[in-house]
Amino acid sequence: MYTRLPLLLLLLPLAVLAQDTTSGTRTTSGTQPSGSTTGSQTNSTGTATTRAPVTTVITSTVVSEFTTVSNGQTRSGNATRVFTTTAVLAETTAAPGSTTRSTSTRPLSSAPTGVDGGGAGADGAPLPGATGNTGQVYGPDDNYIAAASSIQKNGLLVGAVAFAVGAALTLIYTSANEPQAKRQKVMSKVIGTHSGTFHCDEALAVFLLKQTEAYRGADVVRTRDPATLDGCDIVVDVGAVYDPARQRFDHHQRGFGEVLGLGFTTKLSSAGLVYKHFGHEIIAKKLGVPVGDEKVNYVYKLLYRDFIEALDAIDNGISQYPTEVEPRYRNKTDLSSRVGRLNPRWNEEFNAATLDERFKEASALTGKEFTEQLDFYAESWLPARDLITELVNYSKANFDSSGKILLFEKFVPWKEHLFDLEKDAGNGIEEGAATYVVYPDEGAQQWRIQAVPVAPQSFESRKALPEPWRGIRDDELSNLTGIDGGVFVHASGFIGGNKTKDGALQMARKALEF
Repeated sequence: MYTRLPLLLLLLPLAVLAQDTTSGTRTTSGTQPSGSTTGSQTNSTGTATTRAPVTTVITSTVVSEFTTVSNGQTRSGNATRVFTTTAVLAETTAAPGSTTRSTSTRPLSSAPTGVDGGGAGADGAPLPGATGNTGQVYGPDDNYIAAASSIQKNGLLVGAVAFAVGAALTLIYTSANEPQAKRQKVMSKVIGTHSGTFHCDEALAVFLLKQTEAYRGADVVRTRDPATLDGCDIVVDVGAVYDPARQRFDHHQRGFGEVLGLGFTTKLSSAGLVYKHFGHEIIAKKLGVPVGDEKVNYVYKLLYRDFIEALDAIDNGISQYPTEVEPRYRNKTDLSSRVGRLNPRWNEEFNAATLDERFKEASALTGKEFTEQLDFYAESWLPARDLITELVNYSKANFDSSGKILLFEKFVPWKEHLFDLEKDAGNGIEEGAATYVVYPDEGAQQWRIQAVPVAPQSFESRKALPEPWRGIRDDELSNLTGIDGGVFVHASGFIGGNKTKDGALQMARKALEF
């Protein structure tokens, strides 16, 4: 954190104002004292003479002190800026007998003792407007004083400008060297959620919001005080209000029944609500495509199905199975259970600060697993889907136009993609046609023939490998099938193997005959 007590020290400008011995306005009639000179006067020939212009330099200095702390190291120093302004007094001329203003840089001439302020010798200094017996003007008149006052005011003005410039430069220096996080914090928004025991849904909801452009870097306030929540930019899982226009996302109020749609009927928790309104933005950012891209909609549905829907159901007390069906085993390794265990135990001392710190851990945990799932879809799932589309079409064009046997020249996860693609009539893949998939087992340097299941998660096949082959291996299998290179057929008939691609294709073609 930067701490700085900038000191702006302004030195008032020092103006070196030179005057002629006859500066001011004066009448040049009469006799000049011996040794006196004028900046502009009537000479012995009756013509006017003019001195060179006078240059006045006004200097202002701004000094700033600063102290910075970065990466545990302290650095301090001074920043000095000098501002110089140069003013040139206008050159003047006058006709004989006229009144002129001197621009001489020489000192005023001495005056006789009889003149006000005068004195003997060169030390005599006449007062402003002082005259001799013959009417000569020895001291500067009121016009000269007015001109000097004007220069003084200009000097003060330059000083004030220098002060303002110095202050502005100090602020610019401060802003340029402050940590980015601190500058953002000044304008950061506030996410509100409830205090006390936390749950998986609001922990994830807060993480999701921080992935959005609107709430990136936002502060989090955990409270149940209505006045404090009213001051938050967005509130999740507390407040008994669901109103997207007001950025209020609670699901505990009576009568609430919001669902995601798209065929999903599970009531949403705060995680599902935030995902419903901000999920497309988060996914599009990860994929690097516009929000309306077809891939965003596809992943949006998958991510809810495979990750968020379970969190919504658990938080809302919705069982995974009908209540009359008793689960055969318990599972307490799910994300909601692991988040729950981050809360202090009943016999463990804790306070609000402890809960807030534990909540940060919970939000990080849910965010990590959400991000891993999203990364999987972006970096593995979608590329596999595109590849499956190409492989199916290539297989139909080159090996089996009916599409019953699909030959994939490289291994790629295919089950769920195949079922999804079969539902899309626009890609030319007939639903239910594929029976066997042949692909390389690169680790074993063999080939596999696998029966397509009736559903992605089912162990039942559309057409299992022939019953006589099941459980048979190696040479015995080759003798039974009449195909060289036999390796095995699983006892359930869902998968088999051969040493070569051609042998696996022959097994698939012969299995269709049963």
